[in-house]
Amino acid sequence: MEKLKKMLQLFSFVMILGMLLSGATQAELIIWVGENGANMVDSLGVPTDQGFIDLLEGAGYTVQTEYMTMQGAPLTTEQFDILESGDLIIISRTTSSGSYIDPAGWNSISKPIIVNSVYIIRSSRWQWFNTGDLINNGRSGAPALKAEIPDHPIFTGVTPDADGLYYPLDPAIGCGNTSFFNWAEAGDDGIIIATSVTPDTLGAVEGAVGIVYWPVEATFYPETDQFAGGPRLLLPCGTQEDAGICPKQGLYNLTPVGDQLFLNSVAWMLGKEVGVEANPTVTPADFKLAQNFPNPFNPSTTIEFSLPTATTAKLSVYNMLGQKVVTLADRSYQPGTYTGTWDGLDSSGRIVESGVYLYKLEAENFSLIKKMLLIK
Repeated sequence: MEKLKKMLQLFSFVMILGMLLSGATQAELIIWVGENGANMVDSLGVPTDQGFIDLLEGAGYTVQTEYMTMQGAPLTTEQFDILESGDLIIISRTTSSGSYIDPAGWNSISKPIIVNSVYIIRSSRWQWFNTGDLINNGRSGAPALKAEIPDHPIFTGVTPDADGLYYPLDPAIGCGNTSFFNWAEAGDDGIIIATSVTPDTLGAVEGAVGIVYWPVEATFYPETDQFAGGPRLLLPCGTQEDAGICPKQGLYNLTPVGDQLFLNSVAWMLGKEVGVEANPTVTPADFKLAQNFPNPFNPSTTIEFSLPTATTAKLSVYNMLGQKVVTLADRSYQPGTYTGTWDGLDSSGRIVESGVYLYKLEAENFSLIKKMLLIK
């Protein structure tokens, strides 16, 4: 057994070395911070963050979701280490700002952060703005954006309408889409990339902030002692409100323009060439389930699967008696290629025994099973 373990370790080392020599690169890791739970639905069963996750994964990024794990103040050492382990942190529209009142901790993080919900960066929270004043309290449709820096990389590949406006949010989805600051300032160091444009009936400040960037060590506004420990970007994506309050609000609310602005913003904050996907996605021609790698394995292995259409897919592990050990994935996906990782634990978090296991992909009328070997 010891000889086999050494052979497996050598095999893994050779494969990793081969990947490095061939120029293979690892996809950037995005830490996605949300608060709606791992099932990603509201009380009416409406999906919330999943469209954003699919968009990022479809562009080739690796997304690590942290639901209900980053709450509390101050940030613990463990929370801080998880956040710093990513290449980029995105604060979802599903976060409840009252659960994240640790401005010194969050602002000190050295990794770039994109915030999609303005509530968490008000003067009473992380202090990015010297105000808490929002446009009609976020309940009046979807503001347009006007580029204040038209040649900024964030606008790459996106064409404004005849009035020079961009519409990233769908006004037909829910009532919490505004969630923009009713405020025209971003401090001495804040760079206003775009302002929001709203109907006159909202009584919004002319030129209210839309998309704003703060470079490293920028002070957010003169009256605060808070500063940016890393690059910071405000990219409002509306507010996640329960579908029982706001019809349809749980649904994905970005337009095609919003999709591109979102991906451009992610690439720019990562220092990448904007408009080029991390790993351009080619729509698979058929359902596929690849052999896990490494195999045999200890302690974990990765399973890749491909989906040619938008569908709900389930990836599960079974023992040789046909008993389910754990479900690795069970959600809606866009067309593309995805991966699941099994760490040798069952659904209760217990370590399973060495042996042969089956993994099964189920999607629409398709299913496929393959074998893998766990050795300890």
